[in-house]
Amino acid sequence: MVAPASSETNAGIPLSDPDDDATTLAAFAADPLVVVLVRYFGCLPCQEFVRDLDRERGRLPNKARVIAVGGSAAYQARWLRDTKGVEMPLLLDAEQRVRAIADLGDLTAREMSSAAGAGSYLRSILSGFRPQVPTTDATKAPGILMLDRDFSVAWVHRGHALGDYPPIDELIARAEALKGHG
Repeated sequence: MVAPASSETNAGIPLSDPDDDATTLAAFAADPLVVVLVRYFGCLPCQEFVRDLDRERGRLPNKARVIAVGGSAAYQARWLRDTKGVEMPLLLDAEQRVRAIADLGDLTAREMSSAAGAGSYLRSILSGFRPQVPTTDATKAPGILMLDRDFSVAWVHRGHALGDYPPIDELIARAEALKGHG
C-alpha cells in the first residue's frame, strides 16, 4: 500500500472510470465527499451497498457527493453501472492511494471467514446479486472515507468483515454533521 498523502496531494490522486477515462479525486470535490471503498466491484455485499446508497444519495446534504472506488475490475464496475443502474461514479484506483488515505488494508483470515461476512453474502444473493470472478483485491477490507472540501480526512469507517459498511441512515447523518467543517 502507498503511504498516505497530505490533503494537498489527496486531490491529485489519479483515478479512472470503468471506460478507462483518466480523472483525479479533485474532479469530485464536495462538502463532504463520501467515498465507498469496495473490496472490488465484483464483491456481492459491496455491489449491494453501492446500489442501495446510490438509490439514497438524494438524501445526502446539498453539497455532498458520493463515489465508489475499487482497485480493480473495471468490467465489473461497468456491469454494476449498466446492468444494475448505479449512477454514482464508479472509479478505479489501481495504486490503492485512496485506500491508503483511509489507512484501510486487508481483512484477516478470521475476518474473511466470519459469520457476519457469510451473512452479508447470503443477503446479497437473496437480493438478486450473483457471484463474479474474485480479483487480487478480494482480501481488501470494505470501508467508507469522508473527505472535507479541502480533501482532508474527516471520518473513516474500517470494515472488519465482508460487507461491513455502516447503515445508510448513519452515513447520511455523519455527512450532514461534517458539512461545512473543511
